[in-house]
Amino acid sequence: MAGSGSDRARRRGRAGFGYLWTASAVSSLGDGAYLVAAPLLAAVLTKNPMGVAVVSAAAAAPWFLIGFWSGAVVDRVSRRLVMVTADVVRAIGLVLLALLVATANASITALAITSFLVVAGKTFHDAAGQALVPHVVGRSEDELTRANGRLFAGETVSQTIAGPPLGGAAFGLAPWLPFALDAASFAGSAALLRGVPAPPKPNRPDGQSVAAAVREGFRYLFRSRDLVALALSLAAFNIAFNLASATFVLFAKETLGVTDLGYGLIVTAQAVGAAVAGWFARPVVRWLTTKGAVAAALVVQALGWLAVAVGSSAWIGGGAFMILGMSTTLVTVAAVSARQRIVPDHLLGRVVSAFRLIGNGAAPVGATLGGVVAGLAGLRAPLVLAPIVLALSLALLAGPLLRRSRDLQA
Repeated sequence: MAGSGSDRARRRGRAGFGYLWTASAVSSLGDGAYLVAAPLLAAVLTKNPMGVAVVSAAAAAPWFLIGFWSGAVVDRVSRRLVMVTADVVRAIGLVLLALLVATANASITALAITSFLVVAGKTFHDAAGQALVPHVVGRSEDELTRANGRLFAGETVSQTIAGPPLGGAAFGLAPWLPFALDAASFAGSAALLRGVPAPPKPNRPDGQSVAAAVREGFRYLFRSRDLVALALSLAAFNIAFNLASATFVLFAKETLGVTDLGYGLIVTAQAVGAAVAGWFARPVVRWLTTKGAVAAALVVQALGWLAVAVGSSAWIGGGAFMILGMSTTLVTVAAVSARQRIVPDHLLGRVVSAFRLIGNGAAPVGATLGGVVAGLAGLRAPLVLAPIVLALSLALLAGPLLRRSRDLQA
């Protein structure tokens, strides 16, 4: 009887993960369409660069303004309910924007508000989704890396490969259409999530304020040397990646001589590498260990940018970007799986948000630095500086990354 019960639990877990994976892929397809359609609509609504920049700023703001608060909400209510609510609210916002566009009443303000809403919903949706995965597949290293790798692969294919062409084509047919499609993708995601087994509501101390809950998440993160090492490694990865990629489009056109189509193919190569790596993340992390996989991702990224800088060839650039995409998947899957495995369930949402504030919040720093360096020393300079940043980071983090950890052992 015990064996049959265990088999039923595994079947429920596989079915639940199937719903979760499909929901993620469907909503990411709409996200990819929106990523292209939003700037296209901004360009129609205004020719003022500041107006277009406001839309981009509105999309970035939620990660810094409400991102770390989302974890406290995720740790207070049902994670599945948070995801469904985020999808429904975003769908309603996008339907309203589509109606404004269709009736010629859209404005930069409306687009900026919608962009803020879409990304704000994503901060809640992603935190809840990462906290939900262990309930669906369990907390073993193998199952978590397998699940996260496949989730990341599906999201990459939908958002980066399939979504943007869909958004561009839909905008060409009717400017309101990509926003309606994104709304439909969120509605579909919300419906699919109903098939994911609902985990128990997280436990929390009675009377604990949201601010106190957020502080508790940060305290747990900073007390774990392993999590701090992983967060700093991810920050270094993102600083270097954005440093080099911020002005790469200019380097590609002016130095490598690629056309618009060629640049698109290079970016697609990165997405293909990321998606392929997602399906093979489990054996790689098992072989290298979590910290070894993170260190390897830093090394691979450094080699990729060096190849682009030295090779001065579009073909080498495309191959290097495929490897860069693989390194992105590897570091992401390793870090996410480690968090899910070692952080207590009642703290997982808050630790995810705090971790991402450190790891992902460094990306704009890298992009800004890349623009400054390119302006001062030329377009090749960021491609050379990024590997130097990664080498220095590895030197500083070598001790924590090489130290054996009982928590991170399978």
